[in-house]
Amino acid sequence: MTRLVGYTRELTPGAGTEADAADLTAAGAVRVFTDGATTDPRKRPGLAECLAFLEPGDVLVVSSSAQLSHAVTHFLSTLTGLSDRGVQFRSLSEPALCTDAPSGAGPTEVFAALEALRRRLVSVRTRAGMASAAASGKRPGRPTVMTPEKVAMALELRRLDRPMTHIARVLGVSPNSVQRALDHLPRTL
Repeated sequence: MTRLVGYTRELTPGAGTEADAADLTAAGAVRVFTDGATTDPRKRPGLAECLAFLEPGDVLVVSSSAQLSHAVTHFLSTLTGLSDRGVQFRSLSEPALCTDAPSGAGPTEVFAALEALRRRLVSVRTRAGMASAAASGKRPGRPTVMTPEKVAMALELRRLDRPMTHIARVLGVSPNSVQRALDHLPRTL
């Protein structure tokens, strides 16, 4: 008898797993294993428990392949391990990656789905890194060339009606940098 067993994880902190778990239950999953957002996606007790629970003939169901793996190589090795144990795989959002029924997907569709998975996983890791940096007080992006001293000098030169190009030349920065820095100041000129 084929059992559908679901798995999901919280891809970003605060996103929750309730909606995915409901989708998996609606798809027929008899049990849904979950993992919360962790700092290391390779250490997921819910996934380990899910993989141990699966038996030959079962189908592992996920709402998206990104829920299952943190990298495409991990995804492929997990699918290989499942196949070796006689367990099938089904993704609700990527039918080209399913192994439980003939999807009719050719190599092009499979490769396109794997590339989409890779892009999604890169996006998830990037957002997690930016959230981590913001939590530690770091601001992503290139640092500004306009120090508080340069902004004060630019403000004083602007009050003397100097043109932006002159101020930029004096400070050794671009006119756009001066303009951006002065635009962020309150309008008390």
